[in-house]
Amino acid sequence: MPSNINMVNKGSGVCLVENAIDIDQTFLFNYINYLKQAEEETFTYVEENGVKYAINKTGFKFDIDQVSLAPERFVDTLCLSNGRGVKPEEKVFIQTLENLMYQILVEYCKMYPEAATVCWWRMAGHIATYSNGQHIGPHCDDQMAYEYGKPLRNEYAKHSNVSVNIYLNDSVDDEEDLNNFNYIGGKIKFKYANFIHSPKAGSAVIYPTNYIGTHEVSPVTHGKRVAYLGAFLYGTPDNASENDGRIWLPNLKKDAGLEF
Repeated sequence: MPSNINMVNKGSGVCLVENAIDIDQTFLFNYINYLKQAEEETFTYVEENGVKYAINKTGFKFDIDQVSLAPERFVDTLCLSNGRGVKPEEKVFIQTLENLMYQILVEYCKMYPEAATVCWWRMAGHIATYSNGQHIGPHCDDQMAYEYGKPLRNEYAKHSNVSVNIYLNDSVDDEEDLNNFNYIGGKIKFKYANFIHSPKAGSAVIYPTNYIGTHEVSPVTHGKRVAYLGAFLYGTPDNASENDGRIWLPNLKKDAGLEF
């Protein structure tokens, strides 16, 4: 992993990092195929008042006919829950992405020092893939699946402050440029920064999780888009447990060279 992060401020708290890491595409897609075989289903299905819905891992409901258009998410990147595990080199790959995500945050805090005051911990990142028309509409990452009078399924998002997306393969514009590892579409658009990024392997964006960081991903029309996603949070969720997987960041201010 490089020692220097080339970060460009795009406005509204959105920053772009390019050429942050080299990705072996054959290795990546073999790993994704393994996760596809080993991971749990992205959705669970419920019926309410005679209507069937699909619910994703963060608690959002989808009409059944929308399920095929939602991205797949692989949250157990080390396949611990099913006991299958991963190869040593795959474990190193995930740890490298985790380290890179933190390094990007450190550089971001140098640009936005106050961010270091509200990034206390994080959960392990996850992989999201888009293909066959899959996309996601305008949203902010601290949104929760809230319905008045009903308990929250997952309230961790309300503690989220900064998100990082690391892109693992390339978006291209023409079918003649397609190979087995890239895709057409899948651009990310940040509404308030008026910024559109066409992902390239090894690039990343970091941005506020609140409404200022509202973004959307355009449909992937050919191939598969692969990204590693994570967020940095503060506070303690009401339903937190001692062993909930939180990774604390006690040295963030020091690492960013900040004093408050």
